Amino acid sequence: MAYSNSEQVFMDVLGRLPAEDEWKEIRSLLGILQRAGFSVDDPSNAPHVTLFAWGWARSTPRADVLAAVKAAVMELGTAGTPSTDLTPVLSAVQDLQIAAARTATVKVDEGVVSEAVARALREPISLASMAILGVVIAVAFFVGSWWGNRQLAPTVQMQQQMIQKLTAPDHASRSGK
Repeated sequence: MAYSNSEQVFMDVLGRLPAEDEWKEIRSLLGILQRAGFSVDDPSNAPHVTLFAWGWARSTPRADVLAAVKAAVMELGTAGTPSTDLTPVLSAVQDLQIAAARTATVKVDEGVVSEAVARALREPISLASMAILGVVIAVAFFVGSWWGNRQLAPTVQMQQQMIQKLTAPDHASRSGK
Protein backbone atom coordinates (compact mmCIF):
# COMPACT_ATOMS: atom_id res chain seq x y z
CA MET A 1 0.00 0.00 0.00
CA ALA A 2 1.39 3.42 -0.97
CA TYR A 3 1.29 6.16 1.63
CA SER A 4 1.08 9.89 1.00
CA ASN A 5 3.91 12.19 2.03
CA SER A 6 2.05 13.36 5.11
CA GLU A 7 1.15 9.81 6.20
CA GLN A 8 4.80 8.82 5.75
CA VAL A 9 5.83 11.73 8.00
CA PHE A 10 3.49 10.46 10.73
CA MET A 11 4.90 6.93 10.39
CA ASP A 12 8.47 8.27 10.58
CA VAL A 13 7.68 10.26 13.73
CA LEU A 14 6.00 7.26 15.36
CA GLY A 15 8.75 4.93 14.28
CA ARG A 16 6.23 2.23 13.46
CA LEU A 17 3.09 1.53 11.45
CA PRO A 18 0.08 3.12 13.24
CA ALA A 19 -2.81 1.01 14.48
CA GLU A 20 -6.25 1.36 12.86
CA ASP A 21 -7.62 3.79 15.48
CA GLU A 22 -4.41 5.87 15.12
CA TRP A 23 -4.93 5.96 11.35
CA LYS A 24 -8.39 7.43 11.94
CA GLU A 25 -6.94 10.18 14.12
CA ILE A 26 -4.10 10.86 11.66
CA ARG A 27 -6.47 11.11 8.71
CA SER A 28 -8.80 13.30 10.76
CA LEU A 29 -5.95 15.68 11.62
CA LEU A 30 -4.77 15.75 8.01
CA GLY A 31 -8.34 16.44 6.86
CA ILE A 32 -8.58 19.37 9.28
CA LEU A 33 -5.30 20.74 7.96
CA GLN A 34 -6.53 20.46 4.37
CA ARG A 35 -9.85 22.15 5.15
CA ALA A 36 -7.90 24.96 6.77
CA GLY A 37 -6.16 25.54 3.43
CA PHE A 38 -2.91 23.79 4.30
CA SER A 39 -1.45 21.53 1.58
CA VAL A 40 -0.32 18.57 3.67
CA ASP A 41 1.26 16.56 0.82
CA ASP A 42 3.35 19.44 -0.53
CA PRO A 43 7.01 18.54 0.19
CA SER A 44 7.77 22.15 1.17
CA ASN A 45 5.25 21.82 4.03
CA ALA A 46 6.87 18.67 5.45
CA PRO A 47 8.44 20.54 8.42
CA HIS A 48 5.00 21.80 9.50
CA VAL A 49 3.46 18.35 9.11
CA THR A 50 6.36 16.91 11.11
CA LEU A 51 5.66 19.40 13.91
CA PHE A 52 2.00 18.36 14.04
CA ALA A 53 2.90 14.68 13.83
CA TRP A 54 5.38 15.05 16.67
CA GLY A 55 2.78 16.84 18.82
CA TRP A 56 0.19 14.19 18.08
CA ALA A 57 2.63 11.31 18.74
CA ARG A 58 3.62 12.83 22.10
CA SER A 59 -0.06 12.96 23.17
CA THR A 60 -0.39 16.69 22.88
CA PRO A 61 -4.06 17.50 23.49
CA ARG A 62 -6.12 17.89 20.32
CA ALA A 63 -7.04 21.47 21.22
CA ASP A 64 -3.33 22.39 21.33
CA VAL A 65 -2.72 20.77 17.96
CA LEU A 66 -5.69 22.64 16.48
CA ALA A 67 -4.35 25.89 17.95
CA ALA A 68 -1.01 25.19 16.30
CA VAL A 69 -2.81 24.51 13.01
CA LYS A 70 -4.67 27.83 13.31
CA ALA A 71 -1.42 29.64 14.07
CA ALA A 72 0.30 28.09 11.05
CA VAL A 73 -2.60 29.00 8.77
CA MET A 74 -2.62 32.55 10.12
CA GLU A 75 1.15 32.72 9.61
CA LEU A 76 0.74 31.54 6.02
CA GLY A 77 -1.97 34.13 5.44
CA THR A 78 0.00 37.06 6.84
CA ALA A 79 3.34 36.05 5.35
CA GLY A 80 2.26 36.99 1.82
CA THR A 81 0.99 40.51 2.61
CA PRO A 82 3.68 43.19 2.73
CA SER A 83 3.82 45.84 5.40
CA THR A 84 2.25 49.14 4.28
CA ASP A 85 4.12 51.26 6.84
CA LEU A 86 6.98 52.81 4.86
CA THR A 87 8.25 55.29 7.47
CA PRO A 88 11.22 53.10 8.52
CA VAL A 89 12.23 52.70 4.87
CA LEU A 90 11.93 56.44 4.21
CA SER A 91 13.99 57.33 7.28
CA ALA A 92 16.68 54.84 6.22
CA VAL A 93 16.79 56.38 2.73
CA GLN A 94 17.09 59.88 4.22
CA ASP A 95 19.95 58.69 6.45
CA LEU A 96 21.71 57.30 3.38
CA GLN A 97 21.26 60.58 1.51
CA ILE A 98 22.73 62.52 4.43
CA ALA A 99 25.68 60.13 4.66
CA ALA A 100 26.29 60.41 0.89
CA ALA A 101 26.31 64.21 1.05
CA ARG A 102 29.18 64.27 3.59
CA THR A 103 32.73 64.56 2.32
CA ALA A 104 35.05 61.78 3.26
CA THR A 105 38.78 61.93 3.82
CA VAL A 106 40.79 58.91 2.84
CA LYS A 107 44.33 58.10 3.92
CA VAL A 108 46.30 55.68 1.80
CA ASP A 109 48.96 53.57 3.47
CA GLU A 110 51.79 53.32 0.95
CA GLY A 111 53.23 50.21 2.57
CA VAL A 112 49.99 48.31 2.08
CA VAL A 113 49.70 49.48 -1.52
CA SER A 114 53.29 48.51 -2.39
CA GLU A 115 52.84 45.10 -0.73
CA ALA A 116 49.63 44.52 -2.68
CA VAL A 117 51.31 45.50 -5.96
CA ALA A 118 54.29 43.23 -5.24
CA ARG A 119 51.95 40.33 -4.40
CA ALA A 120 49.91 40.98 -7.56
CA LEU A 121 53.04 40.98 -9.74
CA ARG A 122 54.64 37.95 -8.11
CA GLU A 123 52.08 35.49 -9.43
CA PRO A 124 52.07 36.58 -13.11
CA ILE A 125 55.86 36.73 -13.12
CA SER A 126 56.08 33.19 -11.81
CA LEU A 127 53.51 32.06 -14.38
CA ALA A 128 55.49 33.75 -17.14
CA SER A 129 58.72 32.11 -15.95
CA MET A 130 57.00 28.71 -15.94
CA ALA A 131 55.81 29.29 -19.52
CA ILE A 132 59.31 30.32 -20.63
CA LEU A 133 60.81 27.28 -18.93
CA GLY A 134 58.33 25.04 -20.77
CA VAL A 135 59.28 26.60 -24.12
CA VAL A 136 62.98 26.18 -23.36
CA ILE A 137 62.48 22.50 -22.50
CA ALA A 138 60.49 21.93 -25.72
CA VAL A 139 63.15 23.65 -27.85
CA ALA A 140 65.94 21.67 -26.13
CA PHE A 141 64.06 18.42 -26.79
CA PHE A 142 63.58 19.32 -30.46
CA VAL A 143 67.22 20.39 -30.93
CA GLY A 144 68.46 17.28 -29.13
CA SER A 145 66.36 15.00 -31.31
CA TRP A 146 67.52 16.76 -34.47
CA TRP A 147 71.19 16.62 -33.43
CA GLY A 148 70.91 12.94 -32.51
CA ASN A 149 69.35 12.09 -35.87
CA ARG A 150 72.08 14.08 -37.65
CA GLN A 151 74.83 12.22 -35.78
CA LEU A 152 73.28 8.78 -36.32
CA ALA A 153 72.31 9.28 -39.98
CA PRO A 154 75.69 8.11 -41.44
CA THR A 155 75.77 5.05 -39.18
CA VAL A 156 72.19 4.13 -40.04
CA GLN A 157 72.89 4.60 -43.75
CA MET A 158 75.97 2.37 -43.56
CA GLN A 159 74.01 -0.36 -41.73
CA GLN A 160 71.20 -0.21 -44.29
CA GLN A 161 73.72 -0.64 -47.11
CA MET A 162 75.21 -3.65 -45.32
CA ILE A 163 71.75 -5.19 -44.88
CA GLN A 164 71.01 -4.63 -48.58
CA LYS A 165 74.28 -6.26 -49.60
CA LEU A 166 73.60 -9.28 -47.40
CA THR A 167 70.06 -9.73 -48.62
CA ALA A 168 70.75 -9.05 -52.33
CA PRO A 169 69.43 -11.80 -54.67
CA ASP A 170 72.79 -12.45 -56.34
CA HIS A 171 74.48 -13.01 -52.97
CA ALA A 172 71.76 -15.43 -51.91
CA SER A 173 72.12 -17.47 -55.10
CA ARG A 174 75.91 -17.79 -54.60
CA SER A 175 75.62 -19.02 -51.08
CA GLY A 176 73.04 -21.63 -52.12
CA LYS A 177 75.40 -23.35 -54.71
